[in-house]
Parts: sequence; structure tokens; C-alpha cells
Amino acid sequence: MVGSEIQLAEARDAERPGTERDCDTKGSILLLDRMKEILYISAGELSNYTSSHFWNTQESYLQSEDQDSVASEISFCETMDTQGRSTLCPRLLLFDRKSNFGSLSRSSALGANAGEPDPSISSLWSGESEEHRQGVIKKSDYHARLEEQGQSDEDHRSSKEVGDIRYWSDFNRLYHLPRSLQQLPDIPDWETTSLAWDQGQEQFTRFNEESELMESDLRLMVEECDHLQGIQLMNDTDTFGAFMGTFLLSFRDEYSKLPSFAFPLMSGASSPNFGGHDAKRTRCILNEALYLRTLNEYSSMNIPIEHPTIWPAAVWETPLNFRSDSVFHQSALLSAHIETCTLPFRLNRDHRDMAVLSAQMKWHATSPFAELQGIFPFATSLDFNERLYNLSSNFAPMASHVTRGFSPSLVEDYTKWTVQNLQSSLHYHISVHSFAYPLADTFPPLEHIGRGPAGELSQSVTSESLGLPMVQSYSSLSSSVNTAKVLERYASFVDDCVKRRGSITTSGEITLDDLKDLVNDLWTMHDNCPAAGGDEGSPE
Repeated sequence: MVGSEIQLAEARDAERPGTERDCDTKGSILLLDRMKEILYISAGELSNYTSSHFWNTQESYLQSEDQDSVASEISFCETMDTQGRSTLCPRLLLFDRKSNFGSLSRSSALGANAGEPDPSISSLWSGESEEHRQGVIKKSDYHARLEEQGQSDEDHRSSKEVGDIRYWSDFNRLYHLPRSLQQLPDIPDWETTSLAWDQGQEQFTRFNEESELMESDLRLMVEECDHLQGIQLMNDTDTFGAFMGTFLLSFRDEYSKLPSFAFPLMSGASSPNFGGHDAKRTRCILNEALYLRTLNEYSSMNIPIEHPTIWPAAVWETPLNFRSDSVFHQSALLSAHIETCTLPFRLNRDHRDMAVLSAQMKWHATSPFAELQGIFPFATSLDFNERLYNLSSNFAPMASHVTRGFSPSLVEDYTKWTVQNLQSSLHYHISVHSFAYPLADTFPPLEHIGRGPAGELSQSVTSESLGLPMVQSYSSLSSSVNTAKVLERYASFVDDCVKRRGSITTSGEITLDDLKDLVNDLWTMHDNCPAAGGDEGSPE
């Protein structure tokens, strides 16, 4: 396994003030050795599908004895299962509608029998009663296969097919603590899952009062940490924007200085290709605009992700060949990039702190927003120019790049590419070269990965320490003018709502004055973003 290396790459203008001054070690950054845990939060269907892939990847690292690999203590907490055996469980809060959990529930956490009656349920009625219980959801094909392999002592990693996927829990490989599973009541069929902003706020307030989430499950997870690094948050903005926005507000009342790294998964409503009717589209965009304003105020760094259905068609083509309409495939690709760009938070060696990276991403401007782009899987050096997708930028004051599994020749090609294509516009960027991305047995199969014209390694290889195929990948976080363009799109849309005084302003969901305040706040957020030709200050 290739060791991890963090390098500070200077801009072409080496004499720019501050560029070299902030690098005390002439090319590497000294970081704290003490362990810093992360509390993960996921809410919504797409987010939880992505989270399942993410945690299956984390589980694969547990098989490695390589000290340059990932520190399990950052993401996992140790507990005891029902047989008294030590078990590692994700330090995670999962929010979703009860019906989306599938066979996973609080009673099935850590191997408990979900079919047994809950002993806490009692009845005050002493007369005759007729009980109606929802049928137990059948185990997924994948979990049934794991049990068969466990009974026959067969290597569970030999499984090549996940089988039919009905829920995001169908391909989950880990035990969860009961307090990790936060089940919200299902919404009646006749109501939309996209709630108005005030309804989402009320939903969190009611859920918190009934479950004592903030004072029990959340507080217990925080207090179990020795040195909490921060929270990594991912949620669907359409269905959980207002809910998580209210959560953040409550969270900041108690933990005002704890860093947060958020990945809001957008609905795609702001795209011209959105298929919803006008009322639904307006509600979605307003919810996202309100949530972005909340993140701007209460979250340290935020990377909005456009919905996979509006990504370029080339993203899904060879060598990936994923189905763009499959949430299982969408979330696998999304997870690979989120896991890669946040990998420095979890590295054993050359660990990079969440607070440090958040501050460096904002050194050029006050905006707590960035964008994600990358290449997965990475095949040859030609991919830098042909397969780099998502929000690329001609002007990026700061960027954090993570490459995985690159051979020395590919690292050299990467360096040349950054000089030719990035450093004329980059003031400050960080490169992390680490081990290849492991493909858990639940990851959709990849096709047509071979060797590049120069003979560089571009096919999947099997890691001796993990026993898994691994592929090269590249992911990048950057702060750029593109973020301002996104905020401009939302500000213009809300401003148009004010001018049209559409039905949304008279439905009781949001007042006209509130819309005007939102427009002003969005334009302020826009002005705080990096802009082409802006001030070329130095990182602090």
C-alpha cells in the first residue's frame, strides 16, 4: 500500500506574499498526533444510500494492519454486542422515514431479533383486544448470502453480486448502535415528501421533544469522544433541509465552536431540466435557498452537490458504465468522491484536521462554501483533460486535491497538469497522494479498466492487506467563482418570486417580507464568494 503524503504546492508566482511563509516545513504540514474523532450525520434516502457505501468502505479499512492507512478510532466507537464481544460501530446518526430503513431498526441493531415484541410496549386496556402488526421485512439477498457464507466459513468477500436492492440498509455491512438509528414517522401517501420550510422546522422540534435527541443520543455520542474533531453532515435538501437546518441551530446552541463539514445534496430543482411542476419546483428551490442561508451562518464548510440526474452524461459512460437512474449506482459514485476528499480527516499518518482545512478553504474570502469535482475511476493521465467532471473552475483561490493509487509516473503527470492548468489561477493548493480506493464487495462492478498508453497502472489491483480490488481515483475541493454563480441563480429565482408575488407568497409558507430578506442574504453570500479578478491576499 502506498504511504500517504501531504504536500503544499506553491503557486507559479513563488514570491506572492504569504504563499511560502505559511509552510513551516518546506513542503509538508506538521499536524497534531492526538486522535480526533468525527461524528457523522446522514439524513434522507440518497444521503443514506451514499452513507451505506461510505461505511462499507470504512469497514474495509478495518482489515488493514498498515499504519499508513485509516485510523479506525476517528470514525468508529467500541461497544459490546449481545454475546459480550467487542464490536466497532459507526459514530453515526442516521435520519430517515421509518419505511426507508427496511429490515434495519433499533431492535435489530447489534444483532438483536427484530421480530421479538418490544417489552416496553404495554396496554392499559384490560379487555379483549386485537393486535395488528406490520409484517417483518425479509432480509435482503446480500444479507442472506452473507449468513450462508458465515455458516460455511466461506470468505464473505468472494461475493460478486449484491442482488436486489430495495432499501439503503440492504447492502449495509456494519452493526449500528440503537441510538444511531433515528426513525421519523412516515408521511401519508396523500402528502408530499417535500415539506414546506416551517413544516420541516416543526417536525424537528416535535421529534426532538419526543425522542430527546439533543439531550440523550447526540450528547452521549459527543461525550464518548476524547477530542472531537467535528461533525461531517450529509443530507437531502429537498426532504430534510428544514429538519437539518433546525438541528444545526439547536446544535450550535450547545456546541458553538465545533467545526462542521456539510454535504447538502441538492434536488436538481434549480436546473432547467427539472421535471417537477411549478409549485413543487418553487418549493424545492425555496427550501434549498433557506438551507444554504442556514449553512452559511451555522456550518464551517459546505460543499453543495447537484443531484446526480443532472450530471453530464459522460460521467456514467466507459469506464464506469453505471446507470444514471439508479440510486444505488448514483450513491456509489458520490460516496467514492466524498470518501476520497475527506480522507485526510481520517488518515493515521499525515492526518489533516477538519478545522484546518475549513479555514484554509476560506482564506481568500469569507464564504463557507466550496465545490467538488473529480475523476472516478482514474484510468490514464489523459483523464485530467477528458474526464474531469462537475464544477471545474478557471479561477480557484484555494483547492485541496486527493489522488489515490497513483504510480510515481502518474504523480509526475499530475504535477505537470497542475502547473499547466491550475497554478496560473491557484494561489494556494494542497495535494494529498494516498493509497488506492478499495472496492467493497457491495460496490457496483467496474468495466473496461486497462492500462494506459504509457503502461501506467490503470486497472484494478488487489490489496494484499485488504484482500479487495482497488482503483485509482482523483477528487478535489475548491473555492471558486462557480459557487457565486450558484448563489446568484438562487437569489435571482427568489427575487423573481418577490416580483411575481406568486402563490408561494400567499400560501402561508413564507411571507413576502421574509422572501425579501432571503434575497438580500443570498446576494450578500454571493458577494462574499471568491470572484475572478478579486483580491489576491494570502492564507492566514
